[in-house]
Amino acid sequence: MSQNKELKKLFSKGKYDQVIEKAQSRLQGNTVDPDLNSILGRAYTASKQFTIAIPYLEKSIASETISNEVKQISKAYLAKCYFVKGEEQKAVKLLKECQNDRSSKEATNYSHKYLSLFQTEVYYKAWEVVETDYIRFHFQDKKKLENVGEFIARNEINYKRITEVLDVDPIKKVDIFVWSDRNEAFRKFNRPLAFSNSDLRIVNVLSNQANEYELSHMLCQLAVQSKFKSMLIQEGLGLYFDQMDKNLLKVARLRVPKDKFSLLELWQEPTKYERDLSYPVGASFIEFLINKGGKKKLKEFLRIQTIKHAEEVYPDFHKWVKTFEAMLMMKM
Repeated sequence: MSQNKELKKLFSKGKYDQVIEKAQSRLQGNTVDPDLNSILGRAYTASKQFTIAIPYLEKSIASETISNEVKQISKAYLAKCYFVKGEEQKAVKLLKECQNDRSSKEATNYSHKYLSLFQTEVYYKAWEVVETDYIRFHFQDKKKLENVGEFIARNEINYKRITEVLDVDPIKKVDIFVWSDRNEAFRKFNRPLAFSNSDLRIVNVLSNQANEYELSHMLCQLAVQSKFKSMLIQEGLGLYFDQMDKNLLKVARLRVPKDKFSLLELWQEPTKYERDLSYPVGASFIEFLINKGGKKKLKEFLRIQTIKHAEEVYPDFHKWVKTFEAMLMMKM
Protein backbone atom coordinates (compact mmCIF):
# COMPACT_ATOMS: atom_id res chain seq x y z
CA MET A 1 0.00 0.00 0.00
CA SER A 2 2.81 2.44 0.86
CA GLN A 3 4.46 1.72 -2.49
CA ASN A 4 1.22 2.43 -4.32
CA LYS A 5 0.85 5.70 -2.41
CA GLU A 6 4.30 6.68 -3.64
CA LEU A 7 3.20 5.99 -7.24
CA LYS A 8 0.03 8.03 -6.79
CA LYS A 9 2.09 10.92 -5.43
CA LEU A 10 4.39 10.79 -8.45
CA PHE A 11 1.35 10.62 -10.73
CA SER A 12 -0.21 13.69 -9.11
CA LYS A 13 3.03 15.58 -9.84
CA GLY A 14 2.92 14.57 -13.51
CA LYS A 15 6.02 12.36 -13.29
CA TYR A 16 4.53 9.72 -15.54
CA ASP A 17 7.84 8.23 -16.74
CA GLN A 18 8.81 7.46 -13.15
CA VAL A 19 5.39 5.97 -12.43
CA ILE A 20 5.68 3.72 -15.49
CA GLU A 21 9.20 2.57 -14.61
CA LYS A 22 8.40 1.79 -10.97
CA ALA A 23 4.97 0.23 -11.63
CA GLN A 24 6.37 -2.00 -14.38
CA SER A 25 9.06 -3.23 -12.00
CA ARG A 26 6.56 -3.98 -9.22
CA LEU A 27 4.18 -5.76 -11.58
CA GLN A 28 6.88 -8.34 -12.34
CA GLY A 29 6.09 -9.98 -9.02
CA ASN A 30 2.33 -9.42 -9.10
CA THR A 31 0.91 -9.08 -12.62
CA VAL A 32 -2.73 -9.11 -11.46
CA ASP A 33 -2.53 -6.32 -8.87
CA PRO A 34 -5.53 -4.12 -9.84
CA ASP A 35 -4.12 -0.95 -8.25
CA LEU A 36 -0.76 -1.31 -10.00
CA ASN A 37 -2.42 -2.06 -13.33
CA SER A 38 -4.72 0.91 -12.87
CA ILE A 39 -2.06 3.48 -12.09
CA LEU A 40 0.24 2.11 -14.81
CA GLY A 41 -2.57 2.33 -17.37
CA ARG A 42 -3.43 5.84 -16.23
CA ALA A 43 0.23 6.91 -16.49
CA TYR A 44 0.42 5.58 -20.04
CA THR A 45 -2.84 7.41 -20.85
CA ALA A 46 -1.57 10.67 -19.36
CA SER A 47 1.65 10.37 -21.39
CA LYS A 48 -0.42 9.83 -24.56
CA GLN A 49 0.53 6.17 -25.02
CA PHE A 50 -3.10 5.14 -25.40
CA THR A 51 -2.68 1.78 -27.13
CA ILE A 52 -0.21 0.56 -24.48
CA ALA A 53 -2.51 1.77 -21.67
CA ILE A 54 -5.56 -0.26 -22.69
CA PRO A 55 -4.59 -3.80 -21.54
CA TYR A 56 -3.50 -2.54 -18.11
CA LEU A 57 -6.73 -0.64 -17.56
CA GLU A 58 -8.82 -3.57 -18.82
CA LYS A 59 -6.97 -5.99 -16.50
CA SER A 60 -7.55 -3.61 -13.60
CA ILE A 61 -11.30 -3.43 -14.26
CA ALA A 62 -11.61 -7.21 -14.67
CA SER A 63 -10.05 -7.92 -11.27
CA GLU A 64 -12.37 -9.40 -8.64
CA THR A 65 -10.45 -7.70 -5.83
CA ILE A 66 -10.49 -4.14 -7.18
CA SER A 67 -12.19 -1.46 -5.11
CA ASN A 68 -15.13 0.23 -6.78
CA GLU A 69 -13.39 3.62 -6.59
CA VAL A 70 -10.30 2.42 -8.46
CA LYS A 71 -12.51 0.55 -10.92
CA GLN A 72 -14.38 3.73 -11.85
CA ILE A 73 -11.13 5.67 -12.25
CA SER A 74 -9.76 2.94 -14.54
CA LYS A 75 -12.99 3.03 -16.56
CA ALA A 76 -12.74 6.79 -17.02
CA TYR A 77 -9.18 6.66 -18.36
CA LEU A 78 -9.97 3.61 -20.48
CA ALA A 79 -12.81 5.57 -22.09
CA LYS A 80 -10.35 8.16 -23.39
CA CYS A 81 -8.13 5.41 -24.82
CA TYR A 82 -11.09 3.78 -26.56
CA PHE A 83 -12.16 7.12 -28.03
CA VAL A 84 -8.69 7.76 -29.46
CA LYS A 85 -8.77 4.29 -31.01
CA GLY A 86 -12.07 5.12 -32.72
CA GLU A 87 -14.33 3.09 -30.40
CA GLU A 88 -16.56 6.01 -29.49
CA GLN A 89 -19.64 4.09 -28.35
CA LYS A 90 -17.61 2.02 -25.86
CA ALA A 91 -15.95 5.21 -24.62
CA VAL A 92 -19.21 7.07 -24.02
CA LYS A 93 -20.77 4.01 -22.33
CA LEU A 94 -17.90 3.80 -19.84
CA LEU A 95 -18.04 7.51 -19.01
CA LYS A 96 -21.80 7.38 -18.41
CA GLU A 97 -21.30 4.40 -16.09
CA CYS A 98 -18.77 6.44 -14.11
CA GLN A 99 -21.17 9.36 -13.88
CA ASN A 100 -24.01 7.16 -12.66
CA ASP A 101 -21.87 5.34 -10.10
CA ARG A 102 -20.46 8.44 -8.34
CA SER A 103 -18.24 6.37 -6.01
CA SER A 104 -15.18 8.27 -7.21
CA LYS A 105 -15.18 12.05 -7.39
CA GLU A 106 -12.08 11.92 -9.63
CA ALA A 107 -13.80 9.55 -12.09
CA THR A 108 -17.02 11.59 -12.05
CA ASN A 109 -15.17 14.84 -12.82
CA TYR A 110 -13.07 13.15 -15.50
CA SER A 111 -16.23 11.72 -17.09
CA HIS A 112 -18.03 15.06 -17.07
CA LYS A 113 -15.03 16.74 -18.70
CA TYR A 114 -14.57 14.19 -21.47
CA LEU A 115 -18.25 13.69 -22.27
CA SER A 116 -18.19 17.39 -23.11
CA LEU A 117 -14.89 17.21 -25.02
CA PHE A 118 -15.99 14.17 -27.06
CA GLN A 119 -18.82 16.32 -28.48
CA THR A 120 -21.09 13.31 -28.90
CA GLU A 121 -24.03 14.50 -26.78
CA VAL A 122 -27.56 15.12 -28.05
CA TYR A 123 -26.79 18.78 -28.78
CA TYR A 124 -24.72 17.78 -31.83
CA LYS A 125 -27.19 15.22 -33.21
CA ALA A 126 -28.96 17.93 -35.22
CA TRP A 127 -25.73 18.92 -36.98
CA GLU A 128 -25.24 17.71 -40.52
CA VAL A 129 -22.37 15.24 -40.89
CA VAL A 130 -20.34 14.70 -44.06
CA GLU A 131 -17.86 11.83 -43.84
CA THR A 132 -14.83 11.36 -46.07
CA ASP A 133 -11.96 8.86 -46.01
CA TYR A 134 -10.09 10.67 -43.24
CA ILE A 135 -12.39 13.29 -41.74
CA ARG A 136 -15.91 13.66 -40.34
CA PHE A 137 -17.21 17.18 -40.93
CA HIS A 138 -19.95 18.34 -38.53
CA PHE A 139 -21.79 21.44 -39.76
CA GLN A 140 -23.87 23.57 -37.40
CA ASP A 141 -25.40 25.25 -40.46
CA LYS A 142 -23.91 24.17 -43.79
CA LYS A 143 -25.74 26.95 -45.63
CA LYS A 144 -23.58 29.55 -43.86
CA LEU A 145 -20.43 28.20 -45.51
CA GLU A 146 -19.52 29.98 -48.74
CA ASN A 147 -18.31 26.86 -50.58
CA VAL A 148 -18.81 23.57 -48.76
CA GLY A 149 -17.24 21.40 -51.45
CA GLU A 150 -14.11 23.53 -51.57
CA PHE A 151 -13.84 23.57 -47.77
CA ILE A 152 -14.07 19.77 -47.56
CA ALA A 153 -11.63 19.20 -50.43
CA ARG A 154 -9.09 21.65 -49.02
CA ASN A 155 -9.07 19.98 -45.61
CA GLU A 156 -8.79 16.52 -47.14
CA ILE A 157 -5.81 17.63 -49.23
CA ASN A 158 -4.14 19.32 -46.25
CA TYR A 159 -4.70 16.21 -44.12
CA LYS A 160 -2.87 14.06 -46.68
CA ARG A 161 -0.03 16.57 -47.00
CA ILE A 162 0.52 16.92 -43.28
CA THR A 163 0.32 13.21 -42.44
CA GLU A 164 2.74 12.41 -45.27
CA VAL A 165 5.32 15.12 -44.52
CA LEU A 166 5.26 14.63 -40.74
CA ASP A 167 4.69 10.86 -40.88
CA VAL A 168 1.77 10.79 -38.45
CA ASP A 169 -1.21 8.43 -38.26
CA PRO A 170 -4.18 9.86 -36.31
CA ILE A 171 -5.67 6.30 -36.02
CA LYS A 172 -9.28 7.48 -35.73
CA LYS A 173 -10.94 9.85 -38.17
CA VAL A 174 -10.50 13.52 -37.39
CA ASP A 175 -13.71 15.29 -36.37
CA ILE A 176 -14.02 18.88 -37.57
CA PHE A 177 -16.90 20.85 -36.03
CA VAL A 178 -17.78 23.86 -38.19
CA TRP A 179 -19.65 26.48 -36.16
CA SER A 180 -21.78 29.23 -37.67
CA ASP A 181 -22.48 30.87 -34.29
CA ARG A 182 -19.23 31.91 -32.56
CA ASN A 183 -21.07 33.10 -29.44
CA GLU A 184 -22.74 29.76 -28.95
CA ALA A 185 -19.40 28.01 -29.28
CA PHE A 186 -17.94 30.34 -26.64
CA ARG A 187 -20.82 29.61 -24.25
CA LYS A 188 -20.24 25.92 -24.76
CA PHE A 189 -16.46 25.89 -24.21
CA ASN A 190 -15.68 29.27 -22.63
CA ARG A 191 -13.00 29.98 -25.24
CA PRO A 192 -13.00 31.65 -28.67
CA LEU A 193 -12.82 29.71 -31.93
CA ALA A 194 -10.72 28.18 -33.40
CA PHE A 195 -9.25 25.48 -31.15
CA SER A 196 -8.46 21.77 -31.25
CA ASN A 197 -7.61 18.75 -29.12
CA SER A 198 -4.75 16.66 -30.51
CA ASP A 199 -5.37 13.81 -28.05
CA LEU A 200 -8.95 13.35 -29.26
CA ARG A 201 -8.29 14.37 -32.90
CA ILE A 202 -11.06 16.99 -32.71
CA VAL A 203 -11.04 20.45 -34.35
CA ASN A 204 -13.50 23.32 -33.81
CA VAL A 205 -13.57 26.18 -36.34
CA LEU A 206 -15.80 29.06 -37.41
CA SER A 207 -17.40 29.15 -40.86
CA ASN A 208 -15.46 31.28 -43.34
CA GLN A 209 -12.76 32.21 -40.82
CA ALA A 210 -9.70 33.83 -42.42
CA ASN A 211 -6.25 32.29 -41.84
CA GLU A 212 -7.84 29.18 -40.35
CA TYR A 213 -5.26 26.39 -40.08
CA GLU A 214 -6.49 24.58 -36.98
CA LEU A 215 -6.36 21.15 -38.65
CA SER A 216 -2.68 21.78 -39.37
CA HIS A 217 -2.03 22.89 -35.80
CA MET A 218 -3.73 19.80 -34.40
CA LEU A 219 -1.99 17.27 -36.66
CA CYS A 220 1.40 18.94 -36.18
CA GLN A 221 0.98 18.77 -32.41
CA LEU A 222 -0.02 15.13 -32.71
CA ALA A 223 3.06 14.41 -34.81
CA VAL A 224 5.74 16.18 -32.77
CA GLN A 225 4.25 17.04 -29.35
CA SER A 226 5.71 20.57 -29.39
CA LYS A 227 6.88 21.87 -26.03
CA PHE A 228 7.28 25.45 -27.26
CA LYS A 229 5.66 27.13 -30.26
CA SER A 230 6.34 30.37 -32.07
CA MET A 231 3.96 32.34 -34.27
CA LEU A 232 6.39 32.37 -37.20
CA ILE A 233 6.73 28.58 -37.31
CA GLN A 234 3.24 27.61 -36.16
CA GLU A 235 1.32 29.84 -38.55
CA GLY A 236 3.94 29.30 -41.24
CA LEU A 237 3.26 25.57 -41.08
CA GLY A 238 -0.45 26.12 -41.59
CA LEU A 239 0.05 28.26 -44.68
CA TYR A 240 2.80 25.96 -45.99
CA PHE A 241 0.56 22.89 -46.04
CA ASP A 242 -2.39 24.88 -47.36
CA GLN A 243 -0.48 26.47 -50.25
CA MET A 244 2.60 24.28 -50.78
CA ASP A 245 1.71 23.92 -54.48
CA LYS A 246 2.28 27.68 -54.94
CA ASN A 247 5.45 29.77 -55.15
CA LEU A 248 5.71 30.52 -51.44
CA LEU A 249 8.95 32.49 -51.76
CA LYS A 250 7.33 34.82 -54.27
CA VAL A 251 4.34 35.36 -51.97
CA ALA A 252 6.67 36.19 -49.07
CA ARG A 253 8.75 38.57 -51.20
CA LEU A 254 5.67 40.62 -51.96
CA ARG A 255 5.07 41.15 -48.23
CA VAL A 256 8.49 41.78 -46.67
CA PRO A 257 9.71 45.38 -46.23
CA LYS A 258 11.76 46.59 -49.19
CA ASP A 259 14.45 48.36 -47.17
CA LYS A 260 15.38 46.13 -44.24
CA PHE A 261 14.19 42.82 -42.88
CA SER A 262 15.38 40.37 -40.21
CA LEU A 263 13.93 36.87 -39.96
CA LEU A 264 15.14 36.49 -36.38
CA GLU A 265 13.48 39.77 -35.35
CA LEU A 266 10.18 38.61 -36.84
CA TRP A 267 10.64 35.29 -35.04
CA GLN A 268 11.14 36.95 -31.68
CA GLU A 269 8.81 39.93 -32.15
CA PRO A 270 5.91 39.07 -34.52
CA THR A 271 4.34 42.52 -34.05
CA LYS A 272 7.49 44.37 -35.14
CA TYR A 273 6.43 44.17 -38.79
CA GLU A 274 3.10 44.34 -40.57
CA ARG A 275 0.23 42.27 -39.28
CA ASP A 276 0.30 38.57 -40.26
CA LEU A 277 3.73 38.76 -41.94
CA SER A 278 4.62 35.58 -40.01
CA TYR A 279 2.28 33.56 -42.26
CA PRO A 280 3.96 33.97 -45.68
CA VAL A 281 7.51 34.29 -44.34
CA GLY A 282 7.05 31.32 -42.02
CA ALA A 283 5.60 29.19 -44.83
CA SER A 284 8.48 30.03 -47.15
CA PHE A 285 11.02 29.36 -44.36
CA ILE A 286 9.46 25.94 -43.62
CA GLU A 287 9.82 25.05 -47.30
CA PHE A 288 13.43 26.29 -47.19
CA LEU A 289 14.22 24.13 -44.12
CA ILE A 290 12.73 21.01 -45.72
CA ASN A 291 14.74 21.58 -48.89
CA LYS A 292 17.94 22.16 -46.91
CA GLY A 293 17.65 19.67 -44.05
CA GLY A 294 14.85 17.25 -44.89
CA LYS A 295 11.62 16.21 -43.18
CA LYS A 296 13.22 14.29 -40.30
CA LYS A 297 15.24 17.30 -39.15
CA LEU A 298 12.17 19.50 -39.45
CA LYS A 299 10.21 17.25 -37.09
CA GLU A 300 13.06 17.36 -34.60
CA PHE A 301 13.15 21.16 -34.75
CA LEU A 302 9.37 21.56 -34.44
CA ARG A 303 9.41 20.06 -30.93
CA ILE A 304 10.92 23.32 -29.58
CA GLN A 305 10.42 26.22 -31.98
CA THR A 306 13.13 28.49 -30.63
CA ILE A 307 16.17 29.98 -32.34
CA LYS A 308 18.42 28.20 -29.83
CA HIS A 309 16.92 24.82 -30.66
CA ALA A 310 17.17 25.57 -34.38
CA GLU A 311 20.90 26.16 -33.87
CA GLU A 312 21.19 22.74 -32.22
CA VAL A 313 19.28 20.90 -34.95
CA TYR A 314 20.82 22.73 -37.91
CA PRO A 315 24.62 23.30 -37.54
CA ASP A 316 24.60 25.84 -40.40
CA PHE A 317 21.48 27.59 -39.15
CA HIS A 318 22.76 31.21 -39.16
CA LYS A 319 24.36 30.74 -42.56
CA TRP A 320 21.01 29.43 -43.82
CA VAL A 321 19.17 32.41 -42.29
CA LYS A 322 21.39 34.83 -44.20
CA THR A 323 20.82 32.87 -47.41
CA PHE A 324 17.07 32.87 -46.86
CA GLU A 325 16.97 36.60 -46.12
CA ALA A 326 18.99 37.30 -49.28
CA MET A 327 16.53 35.23 -51.30
CA LEU A 328 13.62 37.19 -49.82
CA MET A 329 15.17 40.56 -50.58
CA MET A 330 16.07 39.76 -54.20
CA LYS A 331 14.39 42.01 -56.74
CA MET A 332 11.61 40.32 -58.65
